[in-house]
Amino acid sequence: MTLEAYKKMRIEYTRLFNKLKSENIKQKDFKEQANINSNTLNKLLHNENVTLEIICRICDYFRCMPDEIMEFIPEENYPEDIKAKQQAKQDLYTQSMVQV
Repeated sequence: MTLEAYKKMRIEYTRLFNKLKSENIKQKDFKEQANINSNTLNKLLHNENVTLEIICRICDYFRCMPDEIMEFIPEENYPEDIKAKQQAKQDLYTQSMVQV
């Protein structure tokens, strides 16, 4: 994935906060027990980037997988990009077969 493609993807932590709410865990308690500072919690609240270490801490805290606390949201034309990439691979394969 190119850097440009990465910039077009969003990460949302709505699942994390829904999990906290469903398990009646206060953000303050979560922050302390998961060893996360206020700045990091604020980043999560605003769907900003956090380190993989933070994701691991949260997953350890809940004993869950990352997809239970976060979600990748692709750009609107993601399906078209995938089709174009598959077509380019097919074209490359076809060209290599013709040369043989």
